[in-house]
Amino acid sequence: MQEAVFDRIARFYDYEQGSFTKDIPLYTGYAKKCKGEVLELGCGTGRILIPIAKENIRVTGLDISNEMLKLAREKVDKLDSELKIHVQLIQGDMAKFSMNKKFPFIFIAFRSFQSLMTKKEQGDCLECVYRHLKDNGIFILDLFAPRHDLLAQVNRSVYLGEFYDRENDVYITRRAEDEYNLASQTLKEDRFYEWTDKQGMFHQQRWSFELSYLFRYEAEMLLEKHGLLIEHVFGDFDKSPYNYYSGEQIFVARKV
Repeated sequence: MQEAVFDRIARFYDYEQGSFTKDIPLYTGYAKKCKGEVLELGCGTGRILIPIAKENIRVTGLDISNEMLKLAREKVDKLDSELKIHVQLIQGDMAKFSMNKKFPFIFIAFRSFQSLMTKKEQGDCLECVYRHLKDNGIFILDLFAPRHDLLAQVNRSVYLGEFYDRENDVYITRRAEDEYNLASQTLKEDRFYEWTDKQGMFHQQRWSFELSYLFRYEAEMLLEKHGLLIEHVFGDFDKSPYNYYSGEQIFVARKV
């Protein structure tokens, strides 16, 4: 399998996103409520999957990035033996996977769905979700909420802050150059990681990726087209209602 987009920066991921935890209670809450094995698509390093497993819930994680899954496996190996058996990690594509089981709860967190760049890929993914959901099962999809004021900029430079790389004992600064394509509804980002090592040598690592974006009713129609009936649209992980400025579009849908 060719290199996945996150393979190159997998080692940075938990430094960047590990402190982001406010979405975890939403997913663990639904996992408890649905009472059965959970499937996370785009599980990455296990940021959400591991907390679910710690709730004594069986969970399967699928991700296309082998490097991200290596980090997830390291975390699973640190779990107590009675919890390890609850976790299965699979390398695969969320747009074309097949398993011999169904789940009462499937979710795609943290905009991972937006790495699918075409409507065909998005539709294929949702068909897979539908096939793997139990009857009346719940699917949650988290997307960022596009804002016209940001889209209108077309190009923008963003300072993303810094994080401490414990492995190399250096601080790494992040910045990004974003370009919105309004016709294709895509975002291309060139992200730069910059640091100076202990010998005073400057380093820069560039990571380029693309995301698609969907507006609220476009996403609702896409879900409903694939047999997933919208029950809630939240604007934040505390289940507050969606609004234009919320930053998040969190869709809770049920298989019909």
